[in-house]
Amino acid sequence: MSPVAITLLMLLAFAGFAVLAWRKLRLLAALQRENRWDRPWQRARSVLVNGLMQRRMLQREWHSGLMHAVIFLGFMSLLLRKLQLIVIGYDADFVFPAAFGGPFAAFKDAVELAVIAAVLYALWRRFVKPPMRLERNREAWLVLGLIMSIMLTDLAFDGFRFALLSAQAPGIAHEREFAFAGRAVAGALAGLSPQALQLGYQLSYWTQMVVVFSFLVLLPTGEHFHIVTALPALFFRRGRPAHRVPGVDIDKLMEATDEADMRAGVRTVRELHWKEGLDLFTCTECGRCKDACPTFLTDKPLSMKAVNDSLKQHLMAEREAVLAGDAQQQLPALVGTVVSEDTLWACTSCGYCETACPIELEHLDRFFRMRQHQVMIAGEFPHELKKVFEAYESQSNPWGLQAAQRADWAEGLDVPVVATSAEVAGLDYLFYVGSAMSFDPRGQKIARAFVKVLQHAGVRVGILGAREGSTGECVRRVGNEMLFQQLATSLVGTLGELGVTRIVTCDPHALNSLRNEYPEFGGHYEMLHHTQLIANLLAQGRIRVGAALQRVVFHDPCYLGRHNGEFEAPREVLRRLSSDAPLEMALSREKAMCCGAGGGRMWMEETIGKRINIVRVEQALATQPTVIATACPYCAVMVGDGLGAAQPGGTTASRDIAELVAEALQPAAD
Repeated sequence: MSPVAITLLMLLAFAGFAVLAWRKLRLLAALQRENRWDRPWQRARSVLVNGLMQRRMLQREWHSGLMHAVIFLGFMSLLLRKLQLIVIGYDADFVFPAAFGGPFAAFKDAVELAVIAAVLYALWRRFVKPPMRLERNREAWLVLGLIMSIMLTDLAFDGFRFALLSAQAPGIAHEREFAFAGRAVAGALAGLSPQALQLGYQLSYWTQMVVVFSFLVLLPTGEHFHIVTALPALFFRRGRPAHRVPGVDIDKLMEATDEADMRAGVRTVRELHWKEGLDLFTCTECGRCKDACPTFLTDKPLSMKAVNDSLKQHLMAEREAVLAGDAQQQLPALVGTVVSEDTLWACTSCGYCETACPIELEHLDRFFRMRQHQVMIAGEFPHELKKVFEAYESQSNPWGLQAAQRADWAEGLDVPVVATSAEVAGLDYLFYVGSAMSFDPRGQKIARAFVKVLQHAGVRVGILGAREGSTGECVRRVGNEMLFQQLATSLVGTLGELGVTRIVTCDPHALNSLRNEYPEFGGHYEMLHHTQLIANLLAQGRIRVGAALQRVVFHDPCYLGRHNGEFEAPREVLRRLSSDAPLEMALSREKAMCCGAGGGRMWMEETIGKRINIVRVEQALATQPTVIATACPYCAVMVGDGLGAAQPGGTTASRDIAELVAEALQPAAD
């Protein structure tokens, strides 16, 4: 071999990689700072489990996940082989010590054959029968071709090396005994002349080394830079689900006297956090975020994969302005130039994109923060939200109805409206009703049914009535952080004054805010969803139900399932109510599709593509159910409306689990 040639090749490759990688990584230092060093052991565990062991990649789609895992682990495990090849460039007879070299040669051959099989599957899957989420991609052709050429040239190099040198080099002969694939290639080449073997030996070595180092230089230029950034992105991940919206320092905002200091959320690319920039460079463009995304499946102009790519291209295009630091106000606004308004406001905050992402990239925070700027600084948001904001400001509910009417739904139910801490102390739970079930007729039926179940079980429950303010969950997710904090502070004050610690609610959105966001404002509560409490009452024998239901299918609420991890309680209740096994939609549990109401979409018109709730109902109807069960007042409205549109006059009913239980209650056992 040639020490001079291999040295020059390495120097050029490492220099090229360093320059191209630095062009991107230097940008991260110019973005907004954010501390990501807390919980180091939990972060390291995610790197091990989801990075090195590829757990999230293998979940749900084991065939494509296994393909990627084989290629990734093959790439990692063969790094030692590349070091061996570099040393061979200086010493042609170099081999590992016999005790290690032989087994490693066998391991290497097995890995290379597995990688070849995985690449062939990847080519077939991407270009012969691609899933809907994958587009044709020239870089994928190139990278898969490079990987295949590295594997093939390495096997060829072993074959030529064994055939040419094993007779006079005992170490190489020892490797040949273990390298079953290389030995087979050497046997096929045995009839060639020494000159042909020497030519093949040199050609296979240098072809492989040029491809390997070209691949290294290529990495920073495209989506496969994630090979370098994926493990750091996993380490610095947020470490929490998508159920908390980034806050805004309202006091600082209100004290700002200079227009340049009046900032909230994200206006330009330079206002992204450095981790958000790292995520842009790390996105693998696998498209898994689209599989159950309600906007993608209904032809809305939102694909997190496309958003990531657009933001990444914009960040690189504005590189000099970002690095300049003081040119922030000259940078174009992201919304309207890089991310369209239709794209920004299409998101339902269902969280599927983050659940599906194999490397835990954080997609939603960017959207929440762009919405915060649009609402609080730019004053540009969908016109429907203006009335919603005004209603929340005046009456703490999106309808603008009088707070005094909050308890009207409970008329005749003998539900105590608590006014003192002593009254609260006498309760098992405070029932947080929420605006949807206080004012919407569909929600009121659910609330009445739930109270009937609790009273049948002897559970002591009370409500706040007119003093029950909104959690503000909706306004926070559409960007009105100031209004949210006003509502949250008021409700925390009320609950604190009354000494409330245990709360049950039928509203997963309220559950999520009270459990996961209110601790920021001093509110710490033991939260239960109504399906969890009902499941507990059934398990304890405090209520009995008949099992008359047949062919019932459950629609998972995003804020109960994905955001708060509760999938079993509603299903356990339905199993007790059913004479047969409850049905499951194709998109269920972690992969359930949103009904379309989250992220403030309940209050915005849906004018692009198909209606999300109708598509979701069609998915349910594909199971031929008699009942579509829900566990969220917003889902109940969306599914009910969707049924009316998809199956007018049909026989399928939409019922909340509380209603189904109330209708099936049996007398207590003697």
